[in-house]
Amino acid sequence: MPRAQQYGHFFERDLPPRRYLRTAWLLALFLGFTGADRFYLRRPVTGTLKLLTLGGAGIWWLIDLFRITKEYAADGASVPLAGTNSLRRGLRLASTVLVAALVGLVIYVTAAPVTGTVAATVTALNALLSPAPPAPVKEWVTVAKASSTKAVERVVTVTGKLHVEFTFTGPAVVYLQPVKGPAVTVLSLAEGRAGAIGVTLPPGTYTLTVSTTGTSWTLKAEEFRLPG
Repeated sequence: MPRAQQYGHFFERDLPPRRYLRTAWLLALFLGFTGADRFYLRRPVTGTLKLLTLGGAGIWWLIDLFRITKEYAADGASVPLAGTNSLRRGLRLASTVLVAALVGLVIYVTAAPVTGTVAATVTALNALLSPAPPAPVKEWVTVAKASSTKAVERVVTVTGKLHVEFTFTGPAVVYLQPVKGPAVTVLSLAEGRAGAIGVTLPPGTYTLTVSTTGTSWTLKAEEFRLPG
């Protein structure tokens, strides 16, 4: 008996073949952005719209994954989709898991730069409200300053490279005596004069000794280093 005469009903033509639930869902999943599932379900108009909007920017694509698994889902000819209830439940669960995974991915991707931006903003505000002290820079530090009226007994050098400025009115000898070892001659003048010299010696603590016949003299030793 022709299908059109089943159950005592008579139609001018046979009913169209049924579409399969599994096939429609797979098309919606993998080719939903092209509207392939709607073309398969005899819905060319909405299929074309879905194609032109790339699955409604993804929203239409997600909706159709669930719409196809509804108990009374049918094609464009109002013919129910072929598939068991257990298959519908399984596909609905798969759709739910997929959507949850996509939402989690979107949250992760969008939250990472936002978190980084917030952290950077907080850091910048902290730096603005509580600026860090400037990094120390090297400068000329006076390690000895003596004269005919004010003698200096101890000289401490960190770098061991001294710049010595002097003024003597007569012959003079200047030397530095370390805690251990022989003295280091800094200056030896046969007659009084003013000038500057560079001295290199091991870093450490020294006793400054000045011997001169001049009645007036000054001496200053500096080194280029971090202050303190």
